Amino acid sequence: MSGAATVRSVRLRRVRLQLGMVYVSSMYVMATTERTVIEVTLADGTVGLGETLGYPDCYAATARLAPSLIGRDAMDRAGFRRSFSRSVFDNRQGRIGWSAFAGLELALWDAAGKRLGLPLRALMGAPGPVPHVPLCCPLPAVALSRPASRAEIAAEYRDLSRTAALGELAAELAARHGFGAFKYKSAAASADWDVAAMGALRGALGPDAAIRIDPNAGWPTAAAVRLAERLRPHAPEWLEDPCDDREGLARLRGATGMTVATNMAVIQPDHIPAALRLPGADVWLGDVFMWGGIEGWRDMAATAALFGVEVALHSLFETGIATAANLHLAAAHPAVRRATDCGAAWLSSDVVTGLGPIRNGAMAVPDGPGLGVSLDEAAMAAATTEERMIT
Repeated sequence: MSGAATVRSVRLRRVRLQLGMVYVSSMYVMATTERTVIEVTLADGTVGLGETLGYPDCYAATARLAPSLIGRDAMDRAGFRRSFSRSVFDNRQGRIGWSAFAGLELALWDAAGKRLGLPLRALMGAPGPVPHVPLCCPLPAVALSRPASRAEIAAEYRDLSRTAALGELAAELAARHGFGAFKYKSAAASADWDVAAMGALRGALGPDAAIRIDPNAGWPTAAAVRLAERLRPHAPEWLEDPCDDREGLARLRGATGMTVATNMAVIQPDHIPAALRLPGADVWLGDVFMWGGIEGWRDMAATAALFGVEVALHSLFETGIATAANLHLAAAHPAVRRATDCGAAWLSSDVVTGLGPIRNGAMAVPDGPGLGVSLDEAAMAAATTEERMIT
């Protein structure tokens, strides 16, 4: 089996996909998303699909790591992980290194599922009927019709009546896709704007919608505490990284008693002991790429379960490859009880086939072997900006 499963080549393609909105947050203003699509081909012709971030540094890191896969047994994912990094200290590239590894590891999972004829969720111990996974749709800090500079956007925040457009946008998405969960991406530019925006969303979506707010740690702790109290009437499902570091989150959580989630303060194994000694978040919102792949995410989730910490899945604007991976993960882990982040509704096009539509705010887990998705080569050709073949 191992000879046929030997990795023969790795193909990397950077792709740029158009978004159906201008995404504004405290970190980004963007109208496109860039990803690295990975194809790992085995000696028997099996092709495993993976993806990771498409920023130039992550693309370059993936290209540096990919040659170490050549000649390896694709079924030995644990061996590949040991060869990359036995500890956080071994990984000198930080989050970029883990993200590069995660994309390649994902391709090995897909290849394994295809060789065994099993969907990814079954490889993780969750066979049975195809489940549907509820999704959380991201919303920008402000509804724009075209890209704009930060200076131009700042003028929007002075007119609180403009928050009504966010409510209208969310209501339209709820009507079209059935979403019952939304993540409002605060720009951490105006507390008055954030309060008005959350009020507009609650008014447009009704009392039963789950509405999260995520300023990406943009507020100082004291300001975040004051903002949280002002948001209380609008019943946010959780406050995601309202301020910086575990200490700040712990202070806010203790001061307000509100539910706090993080995908910034607990993102690698050595963060876990400190996060347990000083609990700053009720929910560890794990990103597959930050945690170094599926196995790293599962290790985090298993540790969280031991200590009674809730886990959820973080995602943003990824291709259908990573979306499929997140769907399988959510389906295989009953501890994931809340809607999974997903920006698929905002992609103007995708590069895969095999994903079903979003209905009633949820998406079916693909049922084919591995991830259950295939590349759309015409779409790939249109989206590719850079390519490498490693043999």
